Amino acid sequence: MKTIKLSFFVVICFGFLVIIGSSYGFMGIKGFKAINLNSVSEDPIHLKLIFAGDIMGHSTQIKGAWHEGGKDSCYNFIPSFKWVKNYISSADIAVANLEVTFAGEPYTGYPAFSSPVSLAVALKDAGFDILVTANNHIMDRGRKGLERTIKVLDSLEITHTGSFKDSTQWNNNSPLIVEKNGFKLAFLNYTYGTNMSKAKPPIIVNYIDSMRIIADLEKARELEADFIIAILHWGEEYKNVENETQREIADFLAQNGCNLIVGAHPHAIQPIKKIEGAMGDSVLVAYSLGNFVSNQRWRYSDGGIMLEVTLSKSDGKTSLSDYRYEPFWVRRYPDKGVQVYRLIPVIDYLNYPEDYPAMSAEDEKMLKQFYEDTKEIIPVEN
Repeated sequence: MKTIKLSFFVVICFGFLVIIGSSYGFMGIKGFKAINLNSVSEDPIHLKLIFAGDIMGHSTQIKGAWHEGGKDSCYNFIPSFKWVKNYISSADIAVANLEVTFAGEPYTGYPAFSSPVSLAVALKDAGFDILVTANNHIMDRGRKGLERTIKVLDSLEITHTGSFKDSTQWNNNSPLIVEKNGFKLAFLNYTYGTNMSKAKPPIIVNYIDSMRIIADLEKARELEADFIIAILHWGEEYKNVENETQREIADFLAQNGCNLIVGAHPHAIQPIKKIEGAMGDSVLVAYSLGNFVSNQRWRYSDGGIMLEVTLSKSDGKTSLSDYRYEPFWVRRYPDKGVQVYRLIPVIDYLNYPEDYPAMSAEDEKMLKQFYEDTKEIIPVEN
């Protein structure tokens, strides 16, 4: 298979055509200029954000995305997100944790993830605006893998933060400042570590470090961000309850001016709580959103939630006015000799099963178990 040339990247699959260019309406990052995601707003005093969990690329997912079509053969991940695209696209800003690299061939899953570029195309098509990359797998293919991942995201004009090709990019994009409909947001992204090796200059990965976080929070305030969001890669894998270290880091962030904290890495859902902030205010912490898409089929890891947050502006002050979550289950089933993956909105499926392809009794049992577990882990409260 030929290497993809990122300077002119075209994907053709099932009649779907994506040409990288200005048609997406995203602005590049230069200096301290904020990313501008502005569009005509029907509600200039509210902003809707959606956060999704871990985007994984296991080997069976890669095999399942292959479309055999002669000269038009390609990897196509777009069908995986068919049933959640409208929900993601309904947000003013949609964010997810990219826990793979786009390091090129050979495409591999665990333990050294490298996914086809068409996964990034599918994520953009699904409606994601920002992908965060500070996680334990960003160094799976070393420096070159990190650099190529950033190059792919830049070529597709997908806004990103968390890992950087050099200090110039880091200085200009950490924290990431995003403007949308009159709101000015700062996104901070850190990881507890990286698996294969530690990032060394010129590349930079944002590791969890108290002095670095303090400096970034101060920089966000200097850049006049009116709401600061931290996305952390932390915690213990497959645990449904946050640990003491997560609680300590969350408290540190809240006491130093962070307004919202979102967690990733455990591959299982963890509680959503409110903790006290620097001014005695309430800071929302979603300790782990679980998996967005993966091949992990065991209980608690075969799905995740999307956190939906509404920000409001009154008298020039931005605050979190409401939040809710939506559970999504990853359906895996055989098709033409491979396993294919489809994200299923759990509540919508339970209310309108006729709107979805028929599901086996075993799959439906797993979906319902996931939903019951989710409600137990995160009781509905505001």
